[in-house]
Amino acid sequence: MHKETEFYGHGKLLLLGEYFVLDGATALAVPTRRGQRFSVAAREGSTLEWTMTVAGDPSAHRRFTFSPDDWQAEEPADDDPLRQRLRQLFHVAENLRPGCTRQLHGQRITTTLDFPPEWGLGSSSTLVWFLSELLDVNAYDLLEQTFGGSGYDLACAGAEGPILYTRNGNTPKVSEIDWNPDWLATTCFVYRNRKQNSREALARYASIDISPETIWEAGQMSWMFLQAPHLRAAARIATAYERLIAEELGLKPVQETHFADFDGTVKSLGAWGGDFVWAITDQPLENTRAYFNDRGYPTVIPYNEMVL
Repeated sequence: MHKETEFYGHGKLLLLGEYFVLDGATALAVPTRRGQRFSVAAREGSTLEWTMTVAGDPSAHRRFTFSPDDWQAEEPADDDPLRQRLRQLFHVAENLRPGCTRQLHGQRITTTLDFPPEWGLGSSSTLVWFLSELLDVNAYDLLEQTFGGSGYDLACAGAEGPILYTRNGNTPKVSEIDWNPDWLATTCFVYRNRKQNSREALARYASIDISPETIWEAGQMSWMFLQAPHLRAAARIATAYERLIAEELGLKPVQETHFADFDGTVKSLGAWGGDFVWAITDQPLENTRAYFNDRGYPTVIPYNEMVL
C-alpha cells in the first residue's frame, strides 16, 4: 500500500485592503477554517493522475491524466480549461526550477475542496500554494505567471491566524498577528449568491491611476482597524475604507445599493460585486440571519465559524 502525504491550504478573506493591496497598501486578511486538502501517493506507471473533488458534491468529480512530457514544452491549446490551467501551472513551475516536476511522474494527486467553488474562498490560491510547497518553487512567482493578483491569499493558505500583508514583488511582508476582539463574535459573512471574476476586477483597477497618498491612507486604515476599541469604531473605519474605494474607482458601496436599512455596517470583501460581504453589527445572530434571509441571501456565517 502506497503511503500518502497530505497538505491542507486554508481559504482566505480580505477584511481591509482590497484593491489597494495591489500597489503596496498594508492589508488585513484572515485564513478560513474551510480550505482545500491535497493527498499525494505513488501509483503504478509514469503518468500523473490528478483527481479534483468537492466535499459533499459527487457531481464535481474530475479526473485527468498527464504523461511525463505533457507540460515540458510551451503548453498547446486544450479543450478543457481545468486541464489547461493545471498544465500551465506545471509548465511555469518547471521553468522556475528546472527538473522540479519530475517528482510528479508516477503520482496520484487528489484534491478536495471544503467549500462550494462559487464562494470564492481560494480554490486557485490554495492550489498554487500546494504546488509551491510540493515542488519547492516560489509561490508568488508561480502566482504572478499564472493567475496574477496581490498574493495575500497565498499567505493565508499557510497561515494559522490573521495576517497583515504588504506586497513587495515575490518577497511580500507577512506578519501573523494576535487579533481577536470580542466584538467580532456578533459579525457575520454573507454570500451574495454570485461569484465575482477577480481577473476582471484587477484589470479595472489597473486602468486607474492611484496616487501614493491614497495607498498610504489605505494602509493606515488597516492599522487603525486593528486598534479599534469597539465595534462602532471599527465600523466607522470600514465605512471610510468603502468610501475611499468608491471615490477612486467610481463604484457605489454595497450598503448604499443593497442594504441601506441594515442595522450596522455592510462591507465588501475582495473584488466588489460578488462573493461575500461582512456584516459588522452588534445585533443578535438570529436577527442578522433573518434580515439577509428575507432578502434572498441564505448563506450567513458567523465570524467565529468562518475564520480560523
